[in-house]
Amino acid sequence: MSRVFLADDLPGLAEPLPAARADRTNPYVRLDTPRSQLPLARGEVRYVGEPIAAVIGPDPYQAADAAELVRIEYEPWPAVVDAEAAMTAASPAVHEGASNVVGHVVKVIGDVDRAFAAADVVVEDHPSHGRVTSMAIETRGLCAAFDPVTGSMTVWAAHQAPYHLRSVVAARLGLPAESVRVIAPDTGGGFGPKEGIYPEDVLVPLLAHHLGRPVKWIQTRTEFLSSSHQARQQAHHARLAATHAGRVLGLDVRIVKDVGAYHYFSVHEPTNTINHLPSQYKVPAFRAEGFAVVTNKTPSAPYRGAGRPEAILVVERLLDRLAAKLGLDPAEVRARNQIAPAEMPYRPGLVYRDGVPVSYDGGDYPLELSRALDLLDYAGWRKRQADLRADGRRIGLGIAGYLEAGGSVRPGEWATVKVDDRGHVEVLIGVSGSGQGHETVFAQVCAEYLGAAFDDIRVRGGDTTLVPYGYGTGASRVAVNTGNAVAVAAADVKVKACRVASRLLECAPDDVRIEDGRAFVVGTPGRAIPLAQVARVALSDRGLVELGGPGLWATKFYSPPTVTWSSGVHAAVVEVDVETGRVVILRYAIVHDCGRQLHPVIVDGQIVGGFAQGLGVVLGEHVVHDDHGQLLTNTLMDYPIPRADDMPPLVMEHLQFATDHNPLGVRGVGEGATGPPTAAIANAVADAFEGRLDITSPVLTPHRVYTLLRDAGFALD
Repeated sequence: MSRVFLADDLPGLAEPLPAARADRTNPYVRLDTPRSQLPLARGEVRYVGEPIAAVIGPDPYQAADAAELVRIEYEPWPAVVDAEAAMTAASPAVHEGASNVVGHVVKVIGDVDRAFAAADVVVEDHPSHGRVTSMAIETRGLCAAFDPVTGSMTVWAAHQAPYHLRSVVAARLGLPAESVRVIAPDTGGGFGPKEGIYPEDVLVPLLAHHLGRPVKWIQTRTEFLSSSHQARQQAHHARLAATHAGRVLGLDVRIVKDVGAYHYFSVHEPTNTINHLPSQYKVPAFRAEGFAVVTNKTPSAPYRGAGRPEAILVVERLLDRLAAKLGLDPAEVRARNQIAPAEMPYRPGLVYRDGVPVSYDGGDYPLELSRALDLLDYAGWRKRQADLRADGRRIGLGIAGYLEAGGSVRPGEWATVKVDDRGHVEVLIGVSGSGQGHETVFAQVCAEYLGAAFDDIRVRGGDTTLVPYGYGTGASRVAVNTGNAVAVAAADVKVKACRVASRLLECAPDDVRIEDGRAFVVGTPGRAIPLAQVARVALSDRGLVELGGPGLWATKFYSPPTVTWSSGVHAAVVEVDVETGRVVILRYAIVHDCGRQLHPVIVDGQIVGGFAQGLGVVLGEHVVHDDHGQLLTNTLMDYPIPRADDMPPLVMEHLQFATDHNPLGVRGVGEGATGPPTAAIANAVADAFEGRLDITSPVLTPHRVYTLLRDAGFALD
């Protein structure tokens, strides 16, 4: 038998979802006013995809049939779909009686007006990054089961922040946090939108508790497109001041962010954009002002890159426009403005969201640029470009440099390392996995810092019973936070193991070496004892009391001082068909520095995957709403994602300038490669036509490119 629940049917549905609280640490915030969403809409819906009723059935088919019988009467109201128009007094209010502007951030460095007054040349641009969705291979889903005997709730969820979800469910049910267990098994892609709290995250446990039966919900692809948090959709009004020699004097940017119908991370992405706008370049005077605006669209959330792709698009398009105006090569303009290695650590005058002044922690940006140009054969393509143009072929070259702040502003991460009496090692972590290779990387870190055999190590995460707390996967933070927590915990266990082994081997603890799961005296590896034996003895070793107690285990928390700064340069060669507008990428080069690489193959995977998501925007990923707020791109027929044969040949090179910000010397790698493809390819397409195309959107489908060509006089109607 199926049942239907509305907003007034259960007490737990009366309270709104926990929206992001007003940001109190962000130094740029002038306004941050949350707008919260109810688990089920009561009387008013603000976007297509907002849940109104929950239908429960014994199987998916009966539930679907029952849902088809539900009839809802709507009274249409004027839709607010343009964020800049929504800022005006004439716009209807998305939330009655409240302004549509929910966030305001500002940062000023130096005398911007004076810089523009003194400039030899000023260029302007108005790039706008469209709305996208993460399109993970696995949609969202939850299962929940309540045990009335123990008063405990178990939730299985494809979620990036299981401990946060645990807290929300516990509060909604009135249970202690320890009575709620959230299990987040390996998830088929997270990318940011699986980190927030959705209506279903509350509905499913509430219904399981109310009905006394397990409840399962798995999202369809169409539901994912309409109701999972979307991203980007940020417009920019930008100006760049420079000298005749192409040296930047000032940068002035106004940002308008469309956050959708409810406030989740309204100032997060504009702030990230501000802090990444200067990028690898010296910008003496800088002003940026960002507004977050609610509209009648699906709520937005940080998605791989979170404000960085938008910043890269703005500054890199401006630099190409400057080069075109001055008659300089775009590579030369960048070289003249890059921060030199001798200037590291470089302080651009920015402050990160954690309140810590930004300091770039090493690297060699000019080397990244020169290596990317060499890998691309930039000089060779420049020489061939004119000859190919004479033959009717339009070839363009594009460059995009970037920085990637990683490590996150969250407090840090816990990790536990345990050795049992058989010599098997468990590494327990607080973050869940969605394809990053945690089981491999953290086993490798443990093996290095403990000396255990790699094959004897098992890594477990995504379960709220494993460590005291976890702050979630996202923001390129896991290698820095969890990696160093594992390293510190493993090192502590090694100290205890060496103390025990020294007694068994009759030597000083400093003379003990542990390698490949065996302890021995330095210089005599042939006389070794297995780590299993050391672990058994450690269980009753009173001498370990001062090191935390008997047994070979340790739980440690690592907190980074602030973010680290990865960097890189992308460069592209494209050919544009004037008759069709089709863009073909002939060669694409990536040079990247994420500090020490814990696992080069996984680093390659992160970069290739990030590139593919950036490429998807170029190929047509764009969420479209009509003037009435109706979603027009609600299937994969309307929202194209890259296929294998869309991937161009990639040439990659890794530089490794270790950071001194953490013991492992690592920087983030998860998000950096997502941002540059849109800017590099847009610059290349413009370059194919002497910079005369007015490219303000990163979407470069044949239709859009042909329209640009026609408007610029390169194509016939």
